[in-house]
Order: sequence, then C-alpha cells, then structure tokens
Amino acid sequence: MRFPTWLWEQLDAGNSTSQFAKICWDDVNNGCAHPTFNATQWLAHFEEKHKDSRDALVALMLPAYQEYMLSCNPK
Repeated sequence: MRFPTWLWEQLDAGNSTSQFAKICWDDVNNGCAHPTFNATQWLAHFEEKHKDSRDALVALMLPAYQEYMLSCNPK
C-alpha cells in the first residue's frame, strides 16, 4: 500500500496519526497540496509552503511514517 492511501485511511483513527492525516487532508482540500504526495513530497511541501510550521508538521509526520512502515512490514 502506498503512503497516501494509508494516510487517508487513518483520518478516523482518533490518534496523532489521524491528526496528521487531517492536517494533510485539509491542505489538499485547500488546494495547497496534492492527494498523492508521498512522504518525501510532503516534506518538500512543508519546507516550501509551510516554513513557519514545518518543524511541528515533521514532528507529526515522523511517527505516522514509522507506523506506516511497520504496517507494511509486520513482524
């Protein structure tokens, strides 16, 4: 499963991952981001479009991406 597909599935999870997904979803709906961004593209987007809140967004994204990677490779 690709990261954007996984991320949108997390919207209703009720945790910090869903908080990050909601922020990204709102950014897509505002026309600021693309719904198929992968993790690297989200990071570049935060750097380009959201410099003031970049650090907070990355802090939310890192555990979400870790959760995504773990879901792709369950052990």
